[in-house]
Amino acid sequence: MIGAVDECCISFMPKKDAKKDIPTEYKEPLEMSGVGEIREGKPHIHCVLGRENNISISGHLHWAKVKTWFVNVYLLPQE
Repeated sequence: MIGAVDECCISFMPKKDAKKDIPTEYKEPLEMSGVGEIREGKPHIHCVLGRENNISISGHLHWAKVKTWFVNVYLLPQE
């Protein structure tokens, strides 16, 4: 997956409890690349996002809005 989004929500795990999920929303343009899989018919994606001033953030993608930009997703058939 590659492209850019106008806003999104990603999450990460806190250092002391890997079972928890901390979602954070970003309402700004972000460059995006990601990998994932389709589990039980739903996408499971982990991504890296580039922010202003060459700052990168990463995590599990919950949702993204694409208005100004585009995101291309490439799927490989399961063998």
